[in-house]
Amino acid sequence: MARQRRHSRPSRRRGRFSGLYKVLSILLAAAAVVVACIVFFRVNTVEVTGNVRYTAEEVMEASGIQTGDNLIALSGSRVSAAIRTQLPYVENVAIRKILPDGVVLKVTERVAAASVDSAEGRWLISSHGKLLELDDGGVQTIQISGLTAVGPYPGGMVQASSEEQLTLDYVKQLLTVLEGQGMLTRCMSLDCTATTSMTLEYGIYRIKLPRGGDYDYYIRLALSALEAGLSEGKIQEGQSGLLDLTVADGRARFRPDIG
Repeated sequence: MARQRRHSRPSRRRGRFSGLYKVLSILLAAAAVVVACIVFFRVNTVEVTGNVRYTAEEVMEASGIQTGDNLIALSGSRVSAAIRTQLPYVENVAIRKILPDGVVLKVTERVAAASVDSAEGRWLISSHGKLLELDDGGVQTIQISGLTAVGPYPGGMVQASSEEQLTLDYVKQLLTVLEGQGMLTRCMSLDCTATTSMTLEYGIYRIKLPRGGDYDYYIRLALSALEAGLSEGKIQEGQSGLLDLTVADGRARFRPDIG
Protein backbone atom coordinates (compact mmCIF):
# COMPACT_ATOMS: atom_id res chain seq x y z
CA MET A 1 0.00 0.00 0.00
CA ALA A 2 1.55 3.27 -1.14
CA ARG A 3 2.09 5.94 1.48
CA GLN A 4 0.54 9.35 1.01
CA ARG A 5 3.00 12.23 0.93
CA ARG A 6 2.57 15.14 3.30
CA HIS A 7 2.88 18.62 1.82
CA SER A 8 4.00 20.89 4.70
CA ARG A 9 6.00 23.52 2.80
CA PRO A 10 3.02 25.35 1.24
CA SER A 11 1.52 25.63 4.74
CA ARG A 12 4.66 27.32 6.02
CA ARG A 13 4.61 29.72 3.10
CA ARG A 14 1.01 30.62 3.81
CA GLY A 15 1.99 31.34 7.44
CA ARG A 16 4.83 33.58 6.34
CA PHE A 17 2.61 35.54 3.96
CA SER A 18 -0.02 35.85 6.68
CA GLY A 19 2.53 37.48 9.03
CA LEU A 20 3.68 39.82 6.27
CA TYR A 21 0.10 40.85 5.59
CA LYS A 22 -0.37 41.70 9.27
CA VAL A 23 2.75 43.87 9.31
CA LEU A 24 1.68 45.65 6.14
CA SER A 25 -1.81 46.20 7.57
CA ILE A 26 -0.34 47.79 10.71
CA LEU A 27 1.95 50.03 8.67
CA LEU A 28 -0.91 51.09 6.42
CA ALA A 29 -3.10 51.86 9.44
CA ALA A 30 -0.30 53.91 11.04
CA ALA A 31 0.24 55.79 7.78
CA ALA A 32 -3.47 56.52 7.60
CA VAL A 33 -3.40 57.94 11.13
CA VAL A 34 -0.40 60.14 10.30
CA VAL A 35 -2.05 61.39 7.11
CA ALA A 36 -5.27 62.10 9.02
CA CYS A 37 -3.33 64.10 11.63
CA ILE A 38 -1.60 66.13 8.92
CA VAL A 39 -4.75 66.74 6.93
CA PHE A 40 -7.37 67.30 9.65
CA PHE A 41 -5.62 68.71 12.79
CA ARG A 42 -4.92 72.30 11.76
CA VAL A 43 -4.60 75.34 14.03
CA ASN A 44 -7.74 77.43 13.87
CA THR A 45 -7.84 79.23 17.25
CA VAL A 46 -5.10 80.54 19.58
CA GLU A 47 -5.96 81.70 23.10
CA VAL A 48 -3.56 83.66 25.34
CA THR A 49 -3.92 83.72 29.13
CA GLY A 50 -1.89 85.18 32.01
CA ASN A 51 -0.62 88.13 29.98
CA VAL A 52 -0.60 91.57 31.62
CA ARG A 53 2.12 93.68 30.07
CA TYR A 54 1.72 92.35 26.53
CA THR A 55 -1.47 92.10 24.50
CA ALA A 56 -2.73 88.75 23.24
CA GLU A 57 -1.94 89.90 19.70
CA GLU A 58 1.68 90.64 20.62
CA VAL A 59 2.09 87.19 22.20
CA MET A 60 0.51 85.44 19.21
CA GLU A 61 2.68 87.36 16.76
CA ALA A 62 5.84 86.51 18.73
CA SER A 63 4.84 82.82 18.85
CA GLY A 64 5.02 82.48 15.07
CA ILE A 65 1.89 80.29 15.05
CA GLN A 66 -0.18 80.72 11.90
CA THR A 67 -3.74 79.65 11.14
CA GLY A 68 -3.53 76.38 9.28
CA ASP A 69 -0.31 75.18 10.95
CA ASN A 70 -0.27 71.48 11.75
CA LEU A 71 -1.37 71.14 15.37
CA ILE A 72 0.31 67.79 15.98
CA ALA A 73 3.68 68.88 14.58
CA LEU A 74 3.66 72.20 16.47
CA SER A 75 6.81 72.42 18.61
CA GLY A 76 6.00 73.76 22.07
CA SER A 77 9.65 74.39 22.96
CA ARG A 78 10.25 76.36 19.77
CA VAL A 79 7.13 78.48 20.31
CA SER A 80 8.07 79.16 23.95
CA ALA A 81 11.64 80.14 23.02
CA ALA A 82 10.40 82.51 20.29
CA ILE A 83 8.03 84.30 22.67
CA ARG A 84 10.60 84.62 25.48
CA THR A 85 13.23 85.94 23.07
CA GLN A 86 11.02 88.63 21.52
CA LEU A 87 9.13 89.62 24.68
CA PRO A 88 11.68 90.09 27.51
CA TYR A 89 9.11 90.34 30.30
CA VAL A 90 7.84 86.81 29.56
CA GLU A 91 9.43 84.31 31.93
CA ASN A 92 7.63 81.12 30.94
CA VAL A 93 5.07 79.89 28.40
CA ALA A 94 2.96 76.76 28.95
CA ILE A 95 1.47 75.44 25.71
CA ARG A 96 -1.65 73.27 25.60
CA LYS A 97 -3.01 71.74 22.42
CA ILE A 98 -6.77 71.25 22.28
CA LEU A 99 -7.92 68.85 19.59
CA PRO A 100 -9.00 69.22 16.92
CA ASP A 101 -7.80 72.79 16.20
CA GLY A 102 -7.01 74.87 19.32
CA VAL A 103 -3.88 76.13 21.10
CA VAL A 104 -3.74 77.81 24.53
CA LEU A 105 -0.65 79.85 25.47
CA LYS A 106 -0.41 80.43 29.24
CA VAL A 107 2.07 83.24 29.85
CA THR A 108 3.97 83.97 33.08
CA GLU A 109 5.52 87.42 33.16
CA ARG A 110 8.48 88.79 35.08
CA VAL A 111 8.46 91.98 37.11
CA ALA A 112 11.16 94.63 37.03
CA ALA A 113 13.08 94.15 40.27
CA ALA A 114 15.86 96.71 39.97
CA SER A 115 17.72 99.04 37.66
CA VAL A 116 21.45 99.18 36.92
CA ASP A 117 23.57 101.77 35.20
CA SER A 118 25.15 101.33 31.76
CA ALA A 119 26.83 103.46 29.10
CA GLU A 120 23.42 103.83 27.39
CA GLY A 121 21.51 104.74 30.56
CA ARG A 122 19.83 102.76 33.33
CA TRP A 123 18.33 99.34 32.54
CA LEU A 124 15.49 97.51 34.26
CA ILE A 125 16.37 93.95 35.24
CA SER A 126 14.49 91.00 36.71
CA SER A 127 15.54 89.40 39.99
CA HIS A 128 17.48 86.76 38.02
CA GLY A 129 19.35 89.41 36.04
CA LYS A 130 17.46 89.41 32.76
CA LEU A 131 17.58 92.77 30.97
CA LEU A 132 14.08 94.03 30.29
CA GLU A 133 14.27 97.54 28.84
CA LEU A 134 15.75 100.99 29.39
CA ASP A 135 14.45 102.60 32.58
CA ASP A 136 12.28 105.61 31.76
CA GLY A 137 11.46 106.23 35.41
CA GLY A 138 7.89 105.02 35.06
CA VAL A 139 8.35 102.02 37.36
CA GLN A 140 9.64 102.11 40.94
CA THR A 141 12.44 99.60 41.35
CA ILE A 142 15.53 99.15 43.50
CA GLN A 143 18.13 101.63 42.26
CA ILE A 144 21.48 99.85 42.30
CA SER A 145 24.70 101.85 42.59
CA GLY A 146 28.21 100.43 42.27
CA LEU A 147 27.32 98.07 39.41
CA THR A 148 27.44 98.80 35.67
CA ALA A 149 25.91 96.60 32.96
CA VAL A 150 28.20 95.87 30.00
CA GLY A 151 26.76 95.60 26.47
CA PRO A 152 23.10 95.37 27.54
CA TYR A 153 20.29 94.43 25.15
CA PRO A 154 16.60 93.56 25.72
CA GLY A 155 16.12 89.91 26.63
CA GLY A 156 19.78 89.27 27.43
CA MET A 157 21.30 88.55 30.82
CA VAL A 158 23.04 91.42 32.56
CA GLN A 159 26.83 91.22 32.23
CA ALA A 160 29.45 93.04 34.28
CA SER A 161 33.18 93.62 34.10
CA SER A 162 35.47 91.09 35.75
CA GLU A 163 36.02 93.52 38.63
CA GLU A 164 32.27 93.67 39.34
CA GLN A 165 31.34 90.05 38.60
CA LEU A 166 31.16 89.06 42.27
CA THR A 167 29.04 92.13 43.00
CA LEU A 168 26.65 91.06 40.23
CA ASP A 169 26.42 87.55 41.70
CA TYR A 170 25.64 88.93 45.16
CA VAL A 171 23.04 91.34 43.76
CA LYS A 172 21.18 88.59 41.89
CA GLN A 173 21.17 86.36 44.98
CA LEU A 174 19.81 89.17 47.13
CA LEU A 175 17.15 90.22 44.58
CA THR A 176 15.91 86.63 44.34
CA VAL A 177 15.51 86.50 48.13
CA LEU A 178 13.75 89.88 48.25
CA GLU A 179 11.32 88.78 45.54
CA GLY A 180 10.61 85.54 47.39
CA GLN A 181 9.92 87.49 50.59
CA GLY A 182 7.63 89.94 48.76
CA MET A 183 9.90 92.86 49.71
CA LEU A 184 10.75 94.34 46.30
CA THR A 185 8.16 97.11 46.42
CA ARG A 186 9.38 98.31 49.84
CA CYS A 187 13.06 98.53 48.86
CA MET A 188 14.27 101.74 47.22
CA SER A 189 18.00 101.37 46.67
CA LEU A 190 21.00 99.06 47.02
CA ASP A 191 24.43 100.62 47.49
CA CYS A 192 27.22 98.28 46.38
CA THR A 193 30.06 100.82 46.37
CA ALA A 194 31.65 99.61 49.63
CA THR A 195 34.28 96.88 49.38
CA THR A 196 33.05 94.71 52.25
CA SER A 197 29.31 95.35 52.48
CA MET A 198 26.11 96.32 50.64
CA THR A 199 23.47 98.63 52.07
CA LEU A 200 19.80 98.07 51.26
CA GLU A 201 17.27 100.87 51.75
CA TYR A 202 14.12 99.23 53.12
CA GLY A 203 11.38 101.71 53.93
CA ILE A 204 12.72 104.06 56.60
CA TYR A 205 15.53 101.63 57.45
CA ARG A 206 18.91 100.86 55.94
CA ILE A 207 20.12 97.28 56.21
CA LYS A 208 23.88 96.75 56.02
CA LEU A 209 24.63 93.30 54.61
CA PRO A 210 27.88 91.37 54.16
CA ARG A 211 29.13 90.83 50.60
CA GLY A 212 28.42 87.16 50.07
CA GLY A 213 26.81 84.54 52.26
CA ASP A 214 23.29 83.29 52.84
CA TYR A 215 21.09 86.25 51.97
CA ASP A 216 17.92 84.38 52.83
CA TYR A 217 19.30 84.02 56.36
CA TYR A 218 20.42 87.66 56.51
CA ILE A 219 17.05 89.03 55.39
CA ARG A 220 15.14 86.82 57.82
CA LEU A 221 17.48 87.95 60.58
CA ALA A 222 16.90 91.60 59.67
CA LEU A 223 13.11 91.26 59.64
CA SER A 224 13.13 89.40 62.97
CA ALA A 225 15.39 92.02 64.54
CA LEU A 226 13.16 94.86 63.38
CA GLU A 227 10.02 93.12 64.61
CA ALA A 228 11.55 92.29 67.97
CA GLY A 229 13.02 95.77 68.38
CA LEU A 230 9.68 97.44 67.67
CA SER A 231 7.70 95.11 69.94
CA GLU A 232 10.19 95.48 72.83
CA GLY A 233 10.53 99.24 72.46
CA LYS A 234 14.21 99.10 71.54
CA ILE A 235 13.33 100.69 68.21
CA GLN A 236 10.91 103.58 68.32
CA GLU A 237 7.97 103.54 65.92
CA GLY A 238 8.79 105.71 62.92
CA GLN A 239 12.46 105.99 63.92
CA SER A 240 14.74 105.59 60.92
CA GLY A 241 18.19 104.11 61.28
CA LEU A 242 20.81 101.58 60.21
CA LEU A 243 20.45 97.88 60.97
CA ASP A 244 23.97 96.46 60.81
CA LEU A 245 24.29 92.74 60.12
CA THR A 246 28.05 92.83 59.60
CA VAL A 247 29.04 93.31 63.26
CA ALA A 248 28.62 89.76 64.56
CA ASP A 249 27.24 86.51 63.19
CA GLY A 250 23.65 85.90 64.23
CA ARG A 251 23.14 89.40 65.63
CA ALA A 252 21.88 92.71 64.26
CA ARG A 253 22.74 96.10 65.74
CA PHE A 254 20.40 99.05 65.22
CA ARG A 255 21.77 102.61 65.18
CA PRO A 256 19.03 105.25 64.97
CA ASP A 257 19.48 108.32 62.80
CA ILE A 258 20.09 111.50 64.76
CA GLY A 259 18.22 114.67 63.89
